[in-house]
Amino acid sequence: MTIKSKFNKKITALVLAFTLTAGFGSVAYAATFGNAKNGASSVEVLQVKYDGAAWNYSGSGYNWASFKYSRNGKTLLTKTAYNGKVTGSVWDDLIHWGDEYTTEFGWNRG
Repeated sequence: MTIKSKFNKKITALVLAFTLTAGFGSVAYAATFGNAKNGASSVEVLQVKYDGAAWNYSGSGYNWASFKYSRNGKTLLTKTAYNGKVTGSVWDDLIHWGDEYTTEFGWNRG
């Protein structure tokens, strides 16, 4: 095996490792509910931050849309959109681990 061949294999391994790390480290989970005129969405970023949105536009047939993040039965953030779009973010509890510390997303409309 030549020096050039070893170098190429190392470069290939580094590029592959970087691609896998960068590709799997950005968005861990995303979900959208409702439709284009009334709904909500949640995006989990790097498994520690959650970005939420709710929207309600003219012609939706609803007066509002809202989303809520909660953890261990406690509300962390609630946002309601009456006309347009609202957004908000929460961070995971990085100290405590376990099922009781799972961040939950909910949405509603009316």
